[in-house]
Amino acid sequence: MPPSRRDILAALTATAMGGIASKARAQPEPRRARVITDERASSFDIGPQDAGWRVFVGLPRMPAPADGYSAIIATDGNASFPGLWDRREKLAPDAPVVVIGIGYPTEYTVDTERRWFDLTSPGQPPTSPAELMMQTRPERRTGGRANFLQALADGILPAVVSRVALNMQDLTLYGHSLGGLFTLHALYTRPTLFARYVASDPSIWWNNGEALREAAAFAGGIRAAGGDVVPPREVLVARSAALSNDSRLQSLPALVEILRDIDGLDVTYQSYPDETHGSLPGIMMDQALDLHLGRLGQ
Repeated sequence: MPPSRRDILAALTATAMGGIASKARAQPEPRRARVITDERASSFDIGPQDAGWRVFVGLPRMPAPADGYSAIIATDGNASFPGLWDRREKLAPDAPVVVIGIGYPTEYTVDTERRWFDLTSPGQPPTSPAELMMQTRPERRTGGRANFLQALADGILPAVVSRVALNMQDLTLYGHSLGGLFTLHALYTRPTLFARYVASDPSIWWNNGEALREAAAFAGGIRAAGGDVVPPREVLVARSAALSNDSRLQSLPALVEILRDIDGLDVTYQSYPDETHGSLPGIMMDQALDLHLGRLGQ
């Protein structure tokens, strides 16, 4: 049943009061992103001057195989690239794996406004007080994910290939939070662009559970087109305590079951009730590397 006017007004009041309280508190300084100074790490900017991306590229120690390096590509690259670099260097120093972070031309770990735009579909009006509380600020731009995915497929990845020999059949996409939501969308709309999709704590609450509806539409489309994904793809979905304990976000297991029912998708679901939304990336970057190297669960 849609929320009553009283419910929405109450939620709006709570939001407004929270905003007043937060303004009264000192705002934390943005955190500077760690810079990898190794000669095998580089970056380049691509796209429009006022709305481009910074692409971080970390080469392994060994030369490229005959068919090119495999690669893990991560959203929120300013923050994720150093973590992926560390894990590749520690856990798989001899693996011919390139780590790639897609971020923004900033010295900080995150460009909040850009990531909200790039990783979301156009925002819809909330249908419940809970959704209203979870929704982004009205003035924040959303809805750029289709453009970002096209830029990733048709501009960013080809630009990397022009610099590094990549095996385009051996790529893994990793995203956390809104990045996880974007990763699911990439699976639904470009299921053959990446060999593996890793969604860490995906923000499935967005647009009143839009990701679940998209999963059902994706499954229906696959059935109508022949019944399976060819070639097969691997999918890893994980949630932390933030998703495990929040009734607004309980649809993730249902989403996973929809994906598991699709032939050609090898879906792994992991729950981490002792981890927070902030701590989960530390685990999931390890898991993404293990999935990429074919050793998940070993």
